[in-house]
Amino acid sequence: SVQEIAPKIVSTQVTASQEKWLVKRIEKMFTDLEGQPRPADSEVDNLYVLVGSLKILGLEGAAHSFIPRLKPLKDKTVNPADK
Repeated sequence: SVQEIAPKIVSTQVTASQEKWLVKRIEKMFTDLEGQPRPADSEVDNLYVLVGSLKILGLEGAAHSFIPRLKPLKDKTVNPADK
């Protein structure tokens, strides 16, 4: 007999421990860049992507906690074209 194989369903639900780990990692990235006098533009752009990813994953609160920290970082970046 032919056995029917159900497609594997991948959950997009983030557990509390995964959220904590992710927020801690992003917090570290923010802290590292905030400690630099002129962070690279591309590194700050990566933070924008990560904050957007938090929203996509349904972690609105975490995303909103990081948003106010993005503009001050962007304002002090070094764009490779400026070098």
